[in-house]
Amino acid sequence: MRLKLCVVGDRAVGKTSLVRRYVNNTFSEFYEGTLGSDFHALEFTQHVTGEQIIEARVALFDYMGEHHVRENFRDALFWGTSGFLAGADLSRPNTWYNLPGWINAVFNVAGEVPFRVVFNKADLAPKAIEAAGRWVRTYVPGGLFSVTSAKMGEQVPRAFEDLVGAVVDGVRRKSVARRAASVATSRWLLFAAKRGPMGVTKNELLLSTKGVDHNQLLGEVENLERLGLVHVEEIGPGNFRILITEAGLKVIAEAGREELVVDEAP
Repeated sequence: MRLKLCVVGDRAVGKTSLVRRYVNNTFSEFYEGTLGSDFHALEFTQHVTGEQIIEARVALFDYMGEHHVRENFRDALFWGTSGFLAGADLSRPNTWYNLPGWINAVFNVAGEVPFRVVFNKADLAPKAIEAAGRWVRTYVPGGLFSVTSAKMGEQVPRAFEDLVGAVVDGVRRKSVARRAASVATSRWLLFAAKRGPMGVTKNELLLSTKGVDHNQLLGEVENLERLGLVHVEEIGPGNFRILITEAGLKVIAEAGREELVVDEAP
């Protein structure tokens, strides 16, 4: 996997300190605002199941906290983002209320990718932790959050690792779904070719392929029709059948029937 992760949030919330603590396990009391962005290249491996291992190259970007830069250059900043941390200063509640703006800026470009809210500087305001949790539940419903101290090193690795884990799991799920859909559509084409003018009904498509739900079925059938490989006929409320077209038959011939294996539907 190649992943792009970002750390966003207002100025002086400790974004750079979080990144440095995670990457180099260092901390500096000297404040130096980030100009533009700072970049770190990371690599890691993760055992999943059995002998399956994920290898990932991570591009980690630390972005400056200026709102006008975020709004004017967000396409360039956030394009291709796989996940992000949205940072705030636990001791400055005004930085909390700017978090939705940062989250939405990334979402508008990258889609609703995994993210985690990070309340940094817990060493300065330990009594604000409970209030921060209530704030997230109110203003970022469903959002996960961490309370960290880049100075002390508390919970910083956990925040990054939880984000990476969520991103990796999401990429794996999408990859499995794409492979299942690819297998399904290949089988459906051959199934429709065997049936000829009789076509194949929606229920028969679902029964012939495991791991494809109703919504995924509709999406894949729409793709096949859009490509001109099948024709869809409505045969009743909420039901349809697909008929293979000349273009669909050509795809089967070019791929080779040995590559398109289908089990007969019950």
